[in-house]
Amino acid sequence: MNQILKGNIDLNSIIQNAQTPKFIIQSIIMTIVFSAIIYYTYKLSYDTLNYNKKFNITLVMIAFISTVLMDLIQSNLAISLGMLGSLSIVRFRTNIKDYRDIGFIFWSMSVGLASATQNLFLCLISSCLIALFMIITGKESKCGNKLLLVVRGKEVNLNTIQEILDKYKIKNNIKAKNILSDSFEIVYEIKVSNNQDNLLIDDLLKFEKIDSVNVLAPSTEVI
Repeated sequence: MNQILKGNIDLNSIIQNAQTPKFIIQSIIMTIVFSAIIYYTYKLSYDTLNYNKKFNITLVMIAFISTVLMDLIQSNLAISLGMLGSLSIVRFRTNIKDYRDIGFIFWSMSVGLASATQNLFLCLISSCLIALFMIITGKESKCGNKLLLVVRGKEVNLNTIQEILDKYKIKNNIKAKNILSDSFEIVYEIKVSNNQDNLLIDDLLKFEKIDSVNVLAPSTEVI
């Protein structure tokens, strides 16, 4: 605690000015600006199938709530940080589809902290670096569409299907395989570029003993 008091941030002056209208307005403006950065970074970092608009809106809410809580109880730093920690409990106790979501939660909380303590420079630099990193690394997952390929038929050599997938250099992973004495059903998770799925379907249907080929989009929360 003594090290914090000796740092660049003057906590005493922050506490004294925390309830002034000017201080509160500045905190809200900072939160609006950096929440917008978080919102659009999250949107650009995820492909259409994995993007969760509701969670993205929640990130903005977390930033605002963090700012409000810090402005309300800045007279006690320990209580302020404890309240912020409680914001993430609900999310951490639920299943997380993408581990990057945890990072975005902490980013939103840090924006609230920085806005409430008027640490503009640190928040600006860190937010720009994080946004740049997330957008660059997120582009890899957007090269192609993730789909489910369901092939049904009878008396077909399954290696033939794999050879067709290899022909188009399609990344694939077997999700389910149901083999009966007179028929089969196999489910692949594939990653294809635009229109490549149509060529794949045409090639598979050339085999007379393949009854149907279905291409499905995985279930998502893009709402």
